[in-house]
Formats: sequence, C-alpha cells, structure tokens
Amino acid sequence: ELKNGRLAMIAFGGAITQAALTGNGFPWLFAQRSTSGASLASGIRPAGKQFTARSSPAVAMRAEGSGYKMSKSVPFLPVSPALEGYVGEEDGFDPMGFSLAIDIRWLREAELKHGRVCMLATVGWIATDLGLRVPGEAFQVSTIQAHDAMVKFGSMTQMLCWIGYAELFGYLAIIKMMEGETDRVPGDFGLRWLYPKDEQGQYEMQMKELRNGRLAMLAFSGIATAGVLTGKPWPFFAMRPETRCSAAPALGGGATLCGGLQQQGARGTSVAARAMERSASVPFLPKPKNLEGLVGEEQGFDPIGFAEDVDPKWLREAELKHGRVCMVATVGFFSQQYITFPGFEPTPDALQAVYTAPPGAMAALLFLAGYIESASYGGKLTMLDMFEGDRVPGDFNFGAGFLKGKSDKEVYDMKLKELNNGRLAMLAFAGMVHHNIVVKGPLFPLFPDGWTGPGPWTATSMQGGINEAGGMWGNV
Repeated sequence: ELKNGRLAMIAFGGAITQAALTGNGFPWLFAQRSTSGASLASGIRPAGKQFTARSSPAVAMRAEGSGYKMSKSVPFLPVSPALEGYVGEEDGFDPMGFSLAIDIRWLREAELKHGRVCMLATVGWIATDLGLRVPGEAFQVSTIQAHDAMVKFGSMTQMLCWIGYAELFGYLAIIKMMEGETDRVPGDFGLRWLYPKDEQGQYEMQMKELRNGRLAMLAFSGIATAGVLTGKPWPFFAMRPETRCSAAPALGGGATLCGGLQQQGARGTSVAARAMERSASVPFLPKPKNLEGLVGEEQGFDPIGFAEDVDPKWLREAELKHGRVCMVATVGFFSQQYITFPGFEPTPDALQAVYTAPPGAMAALLFLAGYIESASYGGKLTMLDMFEGDRVPGDFNFGAGFLKGKSDKEVYDMKLKELNNGRLAMLAFAGMVHHNIVVKGPLFPLFPDGWTGPGPWTATSMQGGINEAGGMWGNV
C-alpha cells in the first residue's frame, strides 16, 4: 500500500502534466485530436492518418485496434505524429514527446546544430588525444586542459565573438523560416558541396547526418566523462604515453551539411512556407525587398532587412561612402608601418597614429572631412531631400570622366566592382583594427616575436591613450 501510494502520487502528477500539455486524454500524446478547444496540441494530425516513409516501407507496428503506431527505435512507446514528413520519421524517435509541445521545426534545427557541433567536437577530441596539435607552446596541452588554457591565453573570447557573429545569421534564417517568409527547411544553410542531385540520395544523406549527429552527441558526452574520470587520453584505458606533434593539421574538405527535412505537407500547427526567391548571397534567407533598380540587386544582400524600414537610396549612399573610405583606409593602414610624412612621428602601429600626430594636422583633417561632408549635398543632408531630382546614390560627379565612352553594361560592371570591393574593404579594415588591438602592435608580423596571446580585453579612452603616448596633445 505504501509503495503503491508513492507510485500513484508520481503517476498522478505526470498525468496532470501530460493532459495540460497535450490537451488529450489517455494515452495523452497519441490520442485522437480534440475538437472542443485550442490547446498546445490542438493542431496535431490524428495518429490514425497514413504514415508514409520516403526511403523505405514503414516498419512500425500498429497497436491492435488503438489507431496509433509503435516506435521502431523505442518499441515500447508510440510514434509521435508530429514527426510525419520529416527525415527520420520511420525511426519514430521522440521518447519524451517534445515534438507535440514544441514546434518540430525549432526542435529539428536545434538537434541538427548540436549534432554537427558534436561530430566536429568528437573528431577534435580524439585527434588531440592522438597527438595532433596546432603549432605554438600555448597549444601543447591535453584535451582536458585545453579549455582553461585557452581562457588564460585569451583565444576563448575571440572564439565566442566570431561564433556569436555567425550565430546571428543562423538566428535570422530560423526567424524567416518560422514566419513563413522563406521555404527554407531546418538545418539548411545552402551548402551543397558533395550533395546528391537526386531526391533519394538527398534523403539518405540527410538521414545519415541525423543519425551520426545523434550518435556524436552521445559519444561526446561519454568521451568527456571518461576523460575527466580517468585523466587519460583516448581511448582512456590505454597505457600508451601521450605524444605531441608540432605539425599543423591539414585542412580537409569538410562534410556537406545537408539539412534535415524533406518536403512536407502542411500540418495544422505549422505555417505553410511559401515558395519565394532566395537571396543569391545568403541562400538560407529570402530575397530582400526594395532593392530593385539599385546596383547589385541580383546579389540580394540585406540579411538584416534594413531596406524594409529605411530608404534604400540612403542606405546605398551610406554603404558606398563607407566602402570608399575603407578602401582608402586599408591602404593607409598598411602603409602607416612603412611610410611617414614629414613632420610626423614614425608610428608603426596605425592605431596609435591618432595619438602621435601633430594637433594641427589632426585639426586640419577633421575640418577637411567635415567640409567635404557638408558641401557635397548643397545643404541637403537628410534622407528626405538629399535625393531630390534624379540623383543616383553615391554619385558626387567625381571621377565621372572615367565612365565616358563606355557602354551601359561596362558602367554597371564598374559600379558593381566598386560596391563589392567596398564591402570587402569594410571587412578588411575591421579585421586590421581587430588584429592590432589583439596583438597590441603593428600589422606585420601577424604574430610578433614573444607574443603570449591576446590576454584580457581592456578599453582605453582617447584621452587616456593621448596621456599614455606622451605626445604633443598630452601637454595641451
């Protein structure tokens, strides 16, 4: 009686939770859809509907007279009907029933992302334990010590920064998919290297990726646990001493990330994805709006969607202006280390030049830049009036002589090259500045002699930099 009572208390708590989450009666997750009202599972297709696997006949067992099927991978549990239309539906793997409480697209996106990371992490852990190392004294540590060593070295902050930047694009892709603005499927980032052309081959590759990712998540958890408990390298119980290699690993060709969803029919809970044009430059996002008539519209580059809320002409004007400045700036940043104007103090680190330059020169530079910025528009400085008439964004009638005698196609090609080179220059200049901040020195050599890593990031004000430089401005 005592034991049965304890069990009943747990069972009753679980029954209430299941009923509240699914809105169904016993067995909760897989009963027929209720028509009495909305709930978290109100849009689920009844489990009695036809379940068709794409790559092979369905092998799930159907419970006698109950209207639902048993999972192939977990044969003592029913199959979640929310998996219908997705790669791996014939496996029926969702023992906790998450797909009935949370959007399956979000779940599959997360599953594929974690699986891909764990496949790389598993290979990386084993390769490191076998002796493969990146050149440099800081990297000659064991796999277990690697995290703390990289935090101390300062590279972990850099990794988080750039991974977060990449994750931003993944977030945009998911949001556009969930809102139905693109026909993207979970996990698809437009990478098609070594991807089969036929539908059957694509499904099989997606299935392999899904299963290998699930296995890798389990494998990496086990590897990390065994490594910490035993304190030994892979395969953990071997007695061979660990060896080190100073040679850099060869960069391989990278496996195809196929995505995890075959074309599916519309379900009650999902927003039907409309077949829309994709961006040529960011293929996992829809083609941006309001770029018609602008140079480079065929590239479809506006991942954040600024052109939907801000005048595209004003945006293009700013983009061209920043691109032109950065093209000049990259040349100057590089030349700063080797060329010094008369009357200026030699300063190899271009970031320090603002502190060592004569105050008169800096004042003249600021005045000249301000004059050009204000005089170029004839007093029309807002996006409401700067494009009155037929003025084209970025056209200041400067260098127009180079376009004389050229065909419309040649003129377009030159403008497109300027746009692309300007975008590249903005990235290049940001990278140069980032490099000098990290190494606390000039652009070359990329890794100064005796460099011990980036260390913790610190922010210095301009006035503080002037005082530290001890230049002329410090005495003003």
